[in-house]
Amino acid sequence: MNQNTVLKSALFPLFFLLLMWMVFYFDVTYKLDLAQYGLAPQTLKGLRGILTMPLLHGDFGHIVSNSFPILILGTCLFYFYKEIAFKVFFISYLACGTLVWLFTFNNRPNEVHIGASGLVYALAGFLFVSGIIRKNKALFGVALLITFLYGTIIWGVLPTDFQKAIHYIEDHKNISWQGHLSGFLSGVVLAYIYRKTGIQQPTYSWDVNNDEDVDESNPYWLVNENDPVVTPNEEQPPGDDVLKNTSDNPYTVNYTFIPKKKED
Repeated sequence: MNQNTVLKSALFPLFFLLLMWMVFYFDVTYKLDLAQYGLAPQTLKGLRGILTMPLLHGDFGHIVSNSFPILILGTCLFYFYKEIAFKVFFISYLACGTLVWLFTFNNRPNEVHIGASGLVYALAGFLFVSGIIRKNKALFGVALLITFLYGTIIWGVLPTDFQKAIHYIEDHKNISWQGHLSGFLSGVVLAYIYRKTGIQQPTYSWDVNNDEDVDESNPYWLVNENDPVVTPNEEQPPGDDVLKNTSDNPYTVNYTFIPKKKED
């Protein structure tokens, strides 16, 4: 990896983290209780949470747990998929909250969804699935890296009761598994939609996949176009039957070709 390119790829994720931490700082310092502006599913007031949810966090541990994945996954996104990175990021940002608002049935009227974990799941889902379906070694390596670093987060898309049963989360914690699931599905769908944009499976010069590149009527299509082509029935150019040596050797050697007589 080019160091300068990596740093440039990390600029936007760092900017987003700066914005996220600024919101958290003002919320804690001035006791603004910004969590009330989170996403409340299937309520008119809760629609604003589609925009605010990824920027709001409940405590220090919550924001730290989301910061490192956003930096790592975001940098990978902008490094390997720079042509579509902004589209994937912002569509994931909006799609995650929209799906949570549409399909989450909130039994507690004061319950809201906050945090950027849905965005983390969207980026992880995109990078993993895209790295698999594109059949590119570098992108496949990214998919393996995602599996190694964040493979266990797949449990986060399951209902909270199940997560507590397997001790994935503690009993007193309430995790928005709906946000995780919505984010992951958003990433998977985007990986499929943009599968033909950006880095692809490498092709080689000896691969013949396009009929237009090959003239099957020409038996010499494998010959380099700059090389002279001699056809089987090509007649000898007119001239003497004796060819002289034109090298720098001081000795001149003459070759005489005598045609063979036809037998009766």
